[in-house]
Amino acid sequence: MTKKEFEKGINSYRKIVGNNFGYKKSGYVSYKIVNGYFFYILHLVDTSVDLKVKPFYADDLWWDIFQMPENKKPLSLRGNGAFALSGELIGEYPTFVENWKNYEEQDFEKIWTSVFNKIEEEIANFISQNPSADRYMPQATNMRGDVSLTYLIALLHNHKEHKVVELIQEAQNNNRRSGMSKWIGDKEIDGYSFVLKYANSML
Repeated sequence: MTKKEFEKGINSYRKIVGNNFGYKKSGYVSYKIVNGYFFYILHLVDTSVDLKVKPFYADDLWWDIFQMPENKKPLSLRGNGAFALSGELIGEYPTFVENWKNYEEQDFEKIWTSVFNKIEEEIANFISQNPSADRYMPQATNMRGDVSLTYLIALLHNHKEHKVVELIQEAQNNNRRSGMSKWIGDKEIDGYSFVLKYANSML
């Protein structure tokens, strides 16, 4: 097979096998909702996939605050949308690690089945440790070391508005940014400002 046929084949079988495990596929993302969590698999390179998770409510609340409610549909935007909240990385799995020329079509289903079985084990383990999506607290900081928007949204969901105000004011005093912003007129407004305004309105 050609490299193009290889790429098409592994993506096609990710959809086929994923469907058997209850996943929907949209581009490089496979996702499903379990126990109030949005679990999604990112297939960005041939050699591995990442498994991430966030509470399902998180993007809905964020998009209301960020004034983008239209993003709530389709569901796949929670995994690959430009303004979706980041999920927490809970697993990384090798996939097609050898030279693509070493694979045949029958390998695709076998490898994806093995990967999805491992992912299902990880999801079951995660839920056993975090049974309530409503009370689950994501990591407090993102990869840049800034306060995570996903964490702030979880705090709001749990009625901890005072904590949100404290964290954002500290971040803004240190000239930190959320990683997402929106232009209103000729002014760029950082995501922290949207969350701060909402938190204050709830006090």
